[in-house]
Amino acid sequence: MYLHIGNEVVVPFKEIIAILNLNTTARSTINEGILTSAEGYKSCIITDKNIYFSTISSGTLMKRAASFPANLEE
Repeated sequence: MYLHIGNEVVVPFKEIIAILNLNTTARSTINEGILTSAEGYKSCIITDKNIYFSTISSGTLMKRAASFPANLEE
């Protein structure tokens, strides 16, 4: 199964480690400096292979992810 994260990008669901809300993540002074290049994006998806920025909110991505069966095997 794949999760559509916007901008015609899909990520293998089993590779996703975290989906972060950039509005709350940027509150940390350490993260603020790192995430300045992510301006205009709403969420960050961390996988075991890449880091993606998305204009889709973390809440919407989590709702999409929740629609997957709990026991995914590919």
